[in-house]
Amino acid sequence: MKFALRRPTDAPEPVDDDAPPPPPTPPRGRPVAAYAAVDGRTLWLAVDAGPGTLGLRDDAGTVVPLRSAVADEQPGYLSARVDLDELFGTAQDTTAYDAVLVTGGGSAKAVWSYPLPAESKVCPRVSADGTHLWDLARRDDGTLQVVRVPQPASVWLRSLRLEGETVTVTTDPVPDAEPELRLADLEGNVVLTRQMTLGDDGLLRATLSLADLPPGDEVWPRVHVGDVPVRRRHNDLAKPQQATLLPMLFGDDPETPMLRFRFAPEGMLGLRIAARVPGRQEAGA
Repeated sequence: MKFALRRPTDAPEPVDDDAPPPPPTPPRGRPVAAYAAVDGRTLWLAVDAGPGTLGLRDDAGTVVPLRSAVADEQPGYLSARVDLDELFGTAQDTTAYDAVLVTGGGSAKAVWSYPLPAESKVCPRVSADGTHLWDLARRDDGTLQVVRVPQPASVWLRSLRLEGETVTVTTDPVPDAEPELRLADLEGNVVLTRQMTLGDDGLLRATLSLADLPPGDEVWPRVHVGDVPVRRRHNDLAKPQQATLLPMLFGDDPETPMLRFRFAPEGMLGLRIAARVPGRQEAGA
């Protein structure tokens, strides 16, 4: 008796339920962003070389051409580098512009983008006057957008200087604001106030030591000049706290700081003040 030969069958590939989904495919006929970034007020945008010019289109359908500040530097690409504040001014409303490629016939094709990074070590920088920032966004259909986002009022931090057991906080002046350094929690409760002095250089300064702190539980206040929060200048780090070394003040325990300056993710200056027992004398008190 002869038996039919059976070919060995390959075992099925195991299915990885945790594997990330494949990247989306650009729609046919859409220009694709080869590179896109916003550095402060400057937009960098590049697509594969082809006929047409790059532009930004508002909700009303008006297209503003992107006239690059430099000639195309990379062969094979159509690119633009433009100052967004010069192009659109500094209006305070939230505005989104679609990136488009305008062809010779006058039709504008929306530029398609791969999904933007969900997490990044950098973040958009706030404008020099602190009123807004520029960022990138992506529509559900993949269209790349340039977005102007208004920012809450803030005052720039100039320096934090540790001298012995005292920290000097230096900020820009705030017009029409009381020259007072305030530590307030996220609910607006004021933890501590310190008078600020105006120096000959036009900057405000206040000192802070452990002796100034009232007793109480641990608290994480933000630093304000009057009612205006203090912000890290030229911040472009998504987690500035992890990349900057700020002053700390220690009490009886040299291993555990009683007061530690820190930056919130958006660059606002804050502190961690450890719990203080009434009547207990700390170093520097």
